[in-house]
Amino acid sequence: MTDVTVAHAMGSEPPRAPSGAARLLMPTGGAGLAAHVERLGARPFGSPPLISEIARSGLRGRGGAGFPTAVKLNAVAGRRNPIVVANGTEGEPLSAKDKTLLLRSPHLVLDGLALVAEAVGASVSVVCIDRSATRVASAVEGALAERRAAGSDRVAQEIRLTPTRYVVGEETALIHWLNGGDAKPTTTPPRPFERGMGGRPTVVLNVETLAQVALVARFGAEWFCRAGTPEEPGTVLMTVGGAVSRPGVYEVGLGSPLTTVLGSAGVAETSVAVLLGGYFGTWMPATGMRSRCTTCGSPGRSFWLPPKSPTGNTSSSIRNIGNTGPG
Repeated sequence: MTDVTVAHAMGSEPPRAPSGAARLLMPTGGAGLAAHVERLGARPFGSPPLISEIARSGLRGRGGAGFPTAVKLNAVAGRRNPIVVANGTEGEPLSAKDKTLLLRSPHLVLDGLALVAEAVGASVSVVCIDRSATRVASAVEGALAERRAAGSDRVAQEIRLTPTRYVVGEETALIHWLNGGDAKPTTTPPRPFERGMGGRPTVVLNVETLAQVALVARFGAEWFCRAGTPEEPGTVLMTVGGAVSRPGVYEVGLGSPLTTVLGSAGVAETSVAVLLGGYFGTWMPATGMRSRCTTCGSPGRSFWLPPKSPTGNTSSSIRNIGNTGPG
């Protein structure tokens, strides 16, 4: 993958590729740019061959739909003045994966954003974050300031703080808001890759997807595929909450049984249904816990164990969605 890697200074050691499941959540020694570069090395340049490497990796979107990332990039590559949008809005109330990633490793996400912007020939890139996530916004703003001071990126990066709305993260809703409208989905066509932000071709990628891109660019498709399954390679972030002893965000290889994720959170077994995918997800019976983790069909990939009956929690879900209309 010589077209998308970077040479290291003579006498310096190349960065070590993360081993095991801890890739995005690997120890880094801090969230600052210096610690990030020390752990992973300077980022490569995002030339067009990077898209081919992403295609070889089999990376799919980590926002819930599981769409092939390379297909989305090829849809805007070569078009005039495209824009890249990093979607970190995370409107699902029971999900914390994107916020956790942006707090722990903002530069990994911003590396991915820079790489994609260069690979598709973009002149502008935007990071979108829920305005109520003030700690996350502060972390990203600080990271952007570090990168500007260091001259890290060729394509300008800016931050936009979105309203706290359940559907704002849907890509047409996000584009509609960025263009001055309400944060609600719009009819298609045109799709964002045809006419998006400012009427220009736009690709919207989840921040976890961008972090994975940054790792693929450094370590290659073959390394990426060492985790997960042949059908769905790589790792994925999962949020586990509710009646568990160790709530939090966990990283596992795709294809891992849900029991592995719940076991990490201190759940040896459960006799109650689990809310899979957050407020817009579904109740999975205890008998379904042998199912395996996937990128598709689980918005926010959250697992919530209710301390009481699922009926009461379904009611609270409906109230929450009703209170977060477009805006």
